[in-house]
Amino acid sequence: MNEPIVIENLTKYYNSFLALDNLSLRIAGNENVGFLGPNGAGKSTTLKILCGLIRATSGKAYIKGFDITTQKEKALSQIGTIIETPEFYGFLTPKETLNYFGKLRGMDGNHLTERIDNVIKLVSLEQWLNVKIEKFSRGMKQRLALAQTLLHDPPILILDEPALGLDPRAVIEFRQIILEAGKDKVVFFASHQLSEVAQICKYVAIIDRGKLLEYDNIAALEQKYDSLENAYLQLTGVPSE
Repeated sequence: MNEPIVIENLTKYYNSFLALDNLSLRIAGNENVGFLGPNGAGKSTTLKILCGLIRATSGKAYIKGFDITTQKEKALSQIGTIIETPEFYGFLTPKETLNYFGKLRGMDGNHLTERIDNVIKLVSLEQWLNVKIEKFSRGMKQRLALAQTLLHDPPILILDEPALGLDPRAVIEFRQIILEAGKDKVVFFASHQLSEVAQICKYVAIIDRGKLLEYDNIAALEQKYDSLENAYLQLTGVPSE
């Protein structure tokens, strides 16, 4: 199994509600893949299963060949993730926070110090390294979340609406950070913002009601449906204005 992310027949019930319906998806190579679908389509549920936060009712999920259920520690060592709104201890600084997370991952010494320097520069928080996080804006916390995600240099990034709630300037800056960070990684990126996905990702997977509707190159979808927006609207049944 060479694909970085493999999802096989995932089904997830929340009591009687069917959130994922026999979902299968294979992501190959170092690609940025957008994960699209309406609210309640199953995007967050899928990502939470991939990150070991919840268990599927049935089916399998693999990260770099490791079963997320039976080989959880090995699977999680391969990913960095932002799921939902990141929160940090306000009384800590970014340096203290990243030191803490690095040590949780078994990092220490010069390697940890170098990685903290690298990721802080990548997200442009150098001037804020020793400032308490309680003074941070939402956008700055998102930057720190991405720094924490990249700290152990994982081959796979799993991001759930990472730019949600950011102002336009912050969205643009965040997009550039993800593009730079994702040059040699797989980025699996859930979002409602089609324009953002189109600028970050080469492929998209579109789901609705827990089922995969399409997984293809954006260029191919644009040729087939005239635009990514038309593909999304036609496949999900969302009425156009």
